[in-house]
Amino acid sequence: MKKLFAVLMAIALVLSMGTTMAFAAGDGTITIEGAIDKSTYSVYKMLDFAPTAGSNDKGIYTIANGWEAFFVSAPATDYFTKVTQGGQTTVVLKDGVTAVDQTLAKAAVAYAKANSIGATKTETANGETVEFTGLDLGYYAIDTTVGTLCALTPTSTNFTAIEKNEKPDIDKFVQEDSEINNADEGWGKVNDADIDQKVNYKSTITVGKGVTNYVMHDTMEAGLTFNNDVTVELADGTVVDADNYTVTVSPADGHTFDVAFKNEFIATLAQGIQFTVYYSATLNENANIVDDGNDNTVKLTYGEDNTWETAEHKTTTYTWKMDVLKFTNDGTNNVPLAGAKFQLLDKDGKPITFSEVAGAAVPTYKVDAEGTVTEITTTADGKFEIVGLDEGAYKLRETEAPAGYNKIAADLDVIITSEYDEAALTATYEINDATPATIEVENKTGGLFPETGGIGTTIFYLVGGLLMLGAFVFLVSKKRMATAA
Repeated sequence: MKKLFAVLMAIALVLSMGTTMAFAAGDGTITIEGAIDKSTYSVYKMLDFAPTAGSNDKGIYTIANGWEAFFVSAPATDYFTKVTQGGQTTVVLKDGVTAVDQTLAKAAVAYAKANSIGATKTETANGETVEFTGLDLGYYAIDTTVGTLCALTPTSTNFTAIEKNEKPDIDKFVQEDSEINNADEGWGKVNDADIDQKVNYKSTITVGKGVTNYVMHDTMEAGLTFNNDVTVELADGTVVDADNYTVTVSPADGHTFDVAFKNEFIATLAQGIQFTVYYSATLNENANIVDDGNDNTVKLTYGEDNTWETAEHKTTTYTWKMDVLKFTNDGTNNVPLAGAKFQLLDKDGKPITFSEVAGAAVPTYKVDAEGTVTEITTTADGKFEIVGLDEGAYKLRETEAPAGYNKIAADLDVIITSEYDEAALTATYEINDATPATIEVENKTGGLFPETGGIGTTIFYLVGGLLMLGAFVFLVSKKRMATAA
């Protein structure tokens, strides 16, 4: 018995996924410090302890009701031997066993649940301490709704366990495509994109030891379309086999998609280890333009029935707009012009395709890879608006001027630049190094020939007369030279 007591004392503080403890009849106490607030802790007695002559450190252990089958197979048989004497079966440590690891504790918790063994007592943490009082001597397996807390404990009327389960956490990032070659590969909290552009995301999960049932919940606003392309990688770049998790698109909980990880996979990862979930979305025709941005949020739930959750983390994707005014000046005022035709060219000189936004107060064209508009024609107010643009370099080309006007001689350079506030998840942009404003394109009329009687006609007469006079002088001179010969 001294040997058993020494072993139990050595492992009393080994905590992570189940616990067992021993006490004097009816007055034992288990106190759990560092408990996770509002989580539920339950104790299950798996062994009874009968002290010898009233001494709590000497006695015999017998199998508690309902636990008989547990002690006839591994892992219990790896640590304990049943001894029957005088018709009484007791449990002792096997020769050579000096420690009991978490394998046994986890198995004990699982056995209790699988065999519908009711908890001896259940308490809910109110703050960081949970206390069980009035317990009999014995081993008690402890379970929590967060994960499981395990230890095998000595025969003591008062036992304090330290909660070693650590809460998991999650964080989220979006990739700015113009910064992929930077040291951080462009990962941050804010980016911008064209409509129809692929947007890359990653969510990094930090493992909490002993915690089970990890489910990642991702929610995208209407302007983002999930591409259903989840991959998972460990910190060293190893790709995790898809058999270790399940992706559910449009789950009943209202999120865009969930990723549920198998407990067997999580159990292979040490406390504090991080692994990363990669996926993408496409910025679509419902995208918010400029100020609102397009949010993507993520959180992690965990524990029994997924009743616990991390804080929610968010990234925001912005897309920009460009206003254009076509006009002429009549010498006094700027007058809008209808009938001018324009194309917007991307950085490779290719015309961008649009679809027209129905019902807009100002003719509005949204970037659309499947759209049919590549040339925009101004209406009577001379205005139009292009929405859904990423930062970068563009050229505005006038392909046709209104009748009676000359089109602009060269394409106009349009440079959109943006600046992010990662903490506030906001962004601002400029066009051609100025606060976004309307791009004004002026057309001028060509010169008209003067009317009859004007100075232009006189010039033609004078030039014609001089030519005729010169011809006459040439003929007379030629005739005289012939006569003289």
